[in-house]
Amino acid sequence: MSYATQHDLSGDPVTVVSDAARRAWNDTLEALVAHAAATPDHLARTLAADPDFALAHAAKGLMLLSLARGELLGPARDCLARARAAAAQRPISRRETMVVEALALWLDDAPRRAAEQLEAILLAHPFDVLALKLSHGIRFMLGDQAQMLSTLRRVAPGFGEHHPLAGYVHGCHAFALEEQGFYADAERAGRRAVSLSPRDAWGRHAVAHVLEMTGRADEGIAWLGDGRNWAHANNLRFHIFWHLALFRLERGETGEVLRLYDEEIRAESTDDYRDIANGASLLARLEFAGIDVGERWEELAARAEGRVHDGCLVFADLHYALSLLGAGQTDGAATIARGLIADAKTHHSGERRDAARNGALAAFGLIAFHERDYGEAARLLGAARPGLLTVGGSHAQRDLFEQAYAESLIRSGNHDRAAIVLLERLARRRGHNRFASRRLEKLGRLGKTASGLVAALAVASTPLAIAH
Repeated sequence: MSYATQHDLSGDPVTVVSDAARRAWNDTLEALVAHAAATPDHLARTLAADPDFALAHAAKGLMLLSLARGELLGPARDCLARARAAAAQRPISRRETMVVEALALWLDDAPRRAAEQLEAILLAHPFDVLALKLSHGIRFMLGDQAQMLSTLRRVAPGFGEHHPLAGYVHGCHAFALEEQGFYADAERAGRRAVSLSPRDAWGRHAVAHVLEMTGRADEGIAWLGDGRNWAHANNLRFHIFWHLALFRLERGETGEVLRLYDEEIRAESTDDYRDIANGASLLARLEFAGIDVGERWEELAARAEGRVHDGCLVFADLHYALSLLGAGQTDGAATIARGLIADAKTHHSGERRDAARNGALAAFGLIAFHERDYGEAARLLGAARPGLLTVGGSHAQRDLFEQAYAESLIRSGNHDRAAIVLLERLARRRGHNRFASRRLEKLGRLGKTASGLVAALAVASTPLAIAH
């Protein structure tokens, strides 16, 4: 079969057999960066039009690995085999070859090297949105916020408003800025992203992160609206509803939070780790607020039971453990914690060892909290605190462990330390945080520590990146 080098939506050359394959690939690219539920369908169309399109096979394998599911390792390896076979049948570009190599690296338990390989593509092809988005996702899973931002700072300015995918790139830039504490810049970039690309669910979500981290619940509710702006999205739509629920919780609207949980966040009983993380962390927050969540933990635990031995991503493991603990299944959570200890000692992947070391502390801390050994929970969660970035996830997601730490301090009687943690938390959010202010009031520390709050606010105004 003849082939031709054509250009995709990013403006980069792709080796495909037909214009139909190129068009389907363009749809795949836009859907990928839009987090569209239709992405797999567009990718299937691409491969149906050109079964030997090596780049599409490699991209599919990388997408499968991003789901962090043990049973998808085999299919991802099949994608690598097919990509290599396709590359042997017809010449492909160096750029396409490097994406295949990135898949091989991740399959070899070297995700950081895979991200570096994808970012190396950007040196010669600075508009390659596929390489950018995939590396962005890997850095996020690794908790490597500094490099995530470094890449976007280098690449995003080159995307003028006329590039068809510019908005999506600025959405990634917004998220990277937010995670490093550059909130004003992140908000500007995110709002620009959504203006340029209204389907940019990730950019919309980045602004929601800014509004959450700066204590602006009313603005967050207005920004997110009723969900129509991200109706096209894959399971990211559940996560954006989770953000909406956090804003509602901040306003004390627990009935609406439970409605969002039932009708949106867990409307589909999936075992995707991101969906379970949404559910488990929200239920834990509700319980910290004194709300009876009924039997909702049981549904999550039933899904988490099948993931006890998955061991693909520590962030996922921690939320499986949290789900099991919520339903009173301590044994399953302990199995996960012990697995993290084993990985911290013996796993051949350095990334997994580092994340597992901190994850094990957090997992055993959650178990101690469940068993009402609050002093031990505070010790373990406090020890995990400095290194939790390595488990991945966002600041807003990992905030659950911060809340558990503060609760442990209070319940174990360490009120002085709890007050410090809560004041820092309140300061980061510009003096607006229901969780912190309610607890400081109960401790009798809110009114008496105004000068300390002012000092903490001065510290909090410094971008988080400066402290790194």
